[in-house]
Amino acid sequence: MTSIEIATGFDPEQHFTDEVKSLLDGGARLNIIMAGKLGVGKSSLLNGIFGTDEAPTGVGASVTTRIKRYPLAGSPIAIYDTPGIELGRDHQGVIGDYLAEIRKNASDPDRRIHFALYCINSNGSRYEDFELDVIRQLATELPVFVVLTQCLGPEDPRALDLARKIDELGVPMQEGHVFRVLARPLTFGPATLAPFGLPELVEAIYRALPEAAARTWASHQRVSLAVKVAEAQSVVRVNAATAAGIAALPLPILDAIPLSALQFSMLAKITTTFGLKVDIKALVVGLAGIMGIAAVARQVARGLLNFFPVVGNAINAGIAAQITQQMGNAYIKAGQAICLRQIAGETVSNDVTAEILAEFKNMWQG
Repeated sequence: MTSIEIATGFDPEQHFTDEVKSLLDGGARLNIIMAGKLGVGKSSLLNGIFGTDEAPTGVGASVTTRIKRYPLAGSPIAIYDTPGIELGRDHQGVIGDYLAEIRKNASDPDRRIHFALYCINSNGSRYEDFELDVIRQLATELPVFVVLTQCLGPEDPRALDLARKIDELGVPMQEGHVFRVLARPLTFGPATLAPFGLPELVEAIYRALPEAAARTWASHQRVSLAVKVAEAQSVVRVNAATAAGIAALPLPILDAIPLSALQFSMLAKITTTFGLKVDIKALVVGLAGIMGIAAVARQVARGLLNFFPVVGNAINAGIAAQITQQMGNAYIKAGQAICLRQIAGETVSNDVTAEILAEFKNMWQG
């Protein structure tokens, strides 16, 4: 039992743990249907978006003969993989299967398909007319993102030409254009081509999703820091407004625990949004020390856990919102700093508790 819990009856460690578990286990379900010819690189695309080797076994396999749903390990995301559309079936039958699967699951919140990724391999330098029919029919049911895979770089002339041709056809695809990507590094002899294009695709998908599904997407994708920051900022705005509402009741000092619970929930949500792996007990104790929570708890009988100026016997609503927002913004910058170090190639340990506390202290006190 921590000194804070003894002083107040509120256990921030347990609250933080429960919030993280709830977010990981109970996050909004997100389902994606993937389509395209055999060998278009569906698994590579998934691995590029969600992290190395995260694509479920079987996605994109040549033996796939029917639509099959594959849960993504450790997340509320699932992939509906489809047979290669050239596997000896009439194309209208294939399209019918796609639409039937989408409609069958439309009323089930756990299995409803949110968007489609239609993949075309840029190395073929061409598309088939029936592929455009597939895209058009899918677009009658859900957002469709057309992805030109295995491009050799942002200036790859073949990929640029193919993308331009498809764009000019006016196919009903999200953002009105094809997304050109190289999902994984590609080596040719001594030269290695760097991945590109995934952040733009991930950000477009984030914009197209409903709020709950967008939160899940932001938390589990691994290529766009901008999406994670945007989602975390949304969390802070909501919690700052809620803090003002709590404080405006007015809230007696001795009943200030709801504000602490709100703030620890906010920090837990930001932690999961950035995908940070932490020792929760050490993190909570460290955060309490940095923000002066423990000191305040010792000074006020039965505990005021938040560092708030007070007016009479009530916490000022404006100050409650301001401090909550400052706390959240500092924590976002700390998470962002760690992610930027990882992107730059710096080795960061699997447990980033010490790093997040050090960064947060700099942001909070600086």
